[in-house]
Amino acid sequence: MGRIRKERGIEMKKQDRNITIAVIVAMVMIFFSAIFFIDDKELKKDVVEKVTDTVTDIATREMSKEEIESLPSTEIIEQTEEQEKAVAEEQTVEDEKFEQQGEIAYNGTSEYPNVTLGNYQGLTYYSQIDNRWRYKMYSSVGNSSQTIGTSGCGPTCASMVVTATKGTITPPEMCDLFVKYGYRSANNGTYWSAFRFVADTFNIGYQETTDIQRALQLLESQNYVVASCGNGLFTTGGHFILLTKVENGMIEIYDPYLYAGKFDTATRRGKAVVEGNKVYVSVDNFKKYANYKGFFAFAHDGNVQVNNTRPVTTQAYTRYVNAKIGLNIRNKPNGYIVGGLSNGTAVTVYETDGNWSRIGTNKWVSSNYLTSYMAVASNSVKTTSGVKYTTGKYKVNASILNVRTGPGTKYKIKGYKQLTANARYQNKRLGNQYTNGLKRGVVTTVIKVRNGFGLTPSGWTALNYCIKI
Repeated sequence: MGRIRKERGIEMKKQDRNITIAVIVAMVMIFFSAIFFIDDKELKKDVVEKVTDTVTDIATREMSKEEIESLPSTEIIEQTEEQEKAVAEEQTVEDEKFEQQGEIAYNGTSEYPNVTLGNYQGLTYYSQIDNRWRYKMYSSVGNSSQTIGTSGCGPTCASMVVTATKGTITPPEMCDLFVKYGYRSANNGTYWSAFRFVADTFNIGYQETTDIQRALQLLESQNYVVASCGNGLFTTGGHFILLTKVENGMIEIYDPYLYAGKFDTATRRGKAVVEGNKVYVSVDNFKKYANYKGFFAFAHDGNVQVNNTRPVTTQAYTRYVNAKIGLNIRNKPNGYIVGGLSNGTAVTVYETDGNWSRIGTNKWVSSNYLTSYMAVASNSVKTTSGVKYTTGKYKVNASILNVRTGPGTKYKIKGYKQLTANARYQNKRLGNQYTNGLKRGVVTTVIKVRNGFGLTPSGWTALNYCIKI
């Protein structure tokens, strides 16, 4: 069907092109007739102007919405190596200073967006130079020359991951999210931390590594892996590509900047094989020529979403278990029991389906037994010690600060896996990613104060062990 549709599209394009050429030829004939056979100077001038205007309209008219939507999503664009080099100047590989700027953007995210995804499509190839959006601006500074086509490889890879694991989202939609939440740099493309933002927003498990062997292991164990590459096999500057699987020593790759003849150039010839919109590179050639810098692995669980034909809405918020005997966790609404939660446990709700709430990957609970704490009258609370705490940013001032499920020492202490990705990342930079709590120096945002405890994205912490920023 895809091939038939594509052939029809090509046929229609040829027909349109032939019609256009015929019209232009006719107009040119009228043009010369006006010059040679019309004596009236004013009439001659009028005919010439109308013919010129008509030809200009034909040459510059915009495609209709229907024409844009009919374009195949898998089309391979005709490009040149020179065009690629011009684009590569916009997207560079992150250095340490650039990475630090990205971390600032990530640490500044206090809430995640509500996003409605389209129907689940499975693994789908997207091209950043797809004619439907290649010229759409992708800029944090209002620079119209910064487009999806020039620097949108990061959000395009992210779109492919989310579409493959959760539900459909297009590159323009992902670009808008990256710009809005601070993951589009001023001059050098997309921050690496944008992928952590994607994992958090859409509740996708992830790992990061700079080790190629570890990346290959993750590919073999149901992960899609985004690779950051420098000047080499895939780019002359900096570029993100998506590794989808490895089999028999060959890596299957979705390159968002794939164009016809890309791997036929002198420096790339014989190092990769292109089949449709998939690029196949041997493990050895990837190690030798890809000039990889780092890998970001997104977990997926095969065909778990195959029957999902309804829109999915991400809407992360906190609720608390209100069931004295505890609450069952099921693998899907009305599914098998896979765990349980004690009364008072704080959970993050990512999605609802009727009276069911999804609190993690393949983890659902009855919404009837979830409640929210009553809002405090003020954003500040005076404790029995007389110290007044307010909402805002705090820095941990204890060697290890416990994170609890509720505002008090009677509540259960959370483990490191229950902390946000941001908290775990800060712990890692401060010496230990696997700490069951927040290490000294971690910066977090308090959104509610109760009984001397502050509610952070990871859970409740005692504010007397923190310094207000």
